[in-house]
Amino acid sequence: MPLEKKNGIVSLVTGGTSGLGNAIIRRLLAEGDEVRVVLRNMPSQLSELKTLPPGSIPYIADITLKRKDDKANLNAAAKGVDRVFHIGGATYNSRFSYDELLEINVIGTENILQAIVEANPPTRKINFLYASSVGVYGYRRKEEIIKESTVPKPGSHYSESKVMAEHLIESFSESHPNLKYTIFRLGTLYGPGYEEPYFFKAFRLIKEGKMRYIGNGNNHLALLHMDDAADAFTIVANKPGTAKNTIYNLTDGEPHTPRELFTFAAKAMGVKPPNKSVPTPVARLLSKTANITYDEYEFMASDRIIDISKLKKETGFSPRMNIEVEGLLMIQNFLAKEASRKAKQKNA
Repeated sequence: MPLEKKNGIVSLVTGGTSGLGNAIIRRLLAEGDEVRVVLRNMPSQLSELKTLPPGSIPYIADITLKRKDDKANLNAAAKGVDRVFHIGGATYNSRFSYDELLEINVIGTENILQAIVEANPPTRKINFLYASSVGVYGYRRKEEIIKESTVPKPGSHYSESKVMAEHLIESFSESHPNLKYTIFRLGTLYGPGYEEPYFFKAFRLIKEGKMRYIGNGNNHLALLHMDDAADAFTIVANKPGTAKNTIYNLTDGEPHTPRELFTFAAKAMGVKPPNKSVPTPVARLLSKTANITYDEYEFMASDRIIDISKLKKETGFSPRMNIEVEGLLMIQNFLAKEASRKAKQKNA
């Protein structure tokens, strides 16, 4: 049975089993929302269901509407909502085909928007908050300060699907004036739930002395702690009149470089920092032999300085998580996992 609503607000979350989705749900429940979570599979088939905060109300629906009951269940989840946090989607180019990325990120988003429209009267005011990506700008925008007005140059199938989804949301809002949107272009997430594959793999290469800089290692990486991301979503959700029909860049606002981050990680693990570089064309070829995926390579080779001043000025948001503190926690988790893995191998 649904919990009794405390503040009268009904929120719907997709991607609730992800680190960011889970963090948003916890904040919404703490505020007194009725929180509905769209899950793709039945609870008996989804071990992550155990991680959902108590009080979440699950609705079983694949947003691509592959099954007979998906549309009805999605409409039921959307009925009477005040705000929708669309966090779920296909993320990795290396895990999904172009068709799958379009089906999940574009058609799936359209299905959610259609469910909202069909399940509610046109007079109902609904806020739609969407997790997009700084990937829409492309991977390398050297010497540019990227604002929300910067022209997107998607450099992968994933980022192309995100641009398409953004345009779709804007079009829906134009046709349904009471459906207001906020699009967040997120940096690469880190923190609990996002330690693998990028960060643990990088830590392992550093620890083993195998990490190499791509170029001079002074390119700029756009990072974002999941708790800062969840804060931004909930802050903006609570200011619908301020942040309506707009796009925000969302990172920690710091221009991190691989050289700085790898040196920090090496010192934390008590090993020598990387001191060798590989030219960019060669690095792409060698990435396969190092078991580095397309997405991981593009992340490490990316060069983007993201301006988040619009978000800070208009909403009062300010990142509070520190990469050195949170990065150290990730390194400690990595070392503990490595020790456990080696112990199991020894006892096998």
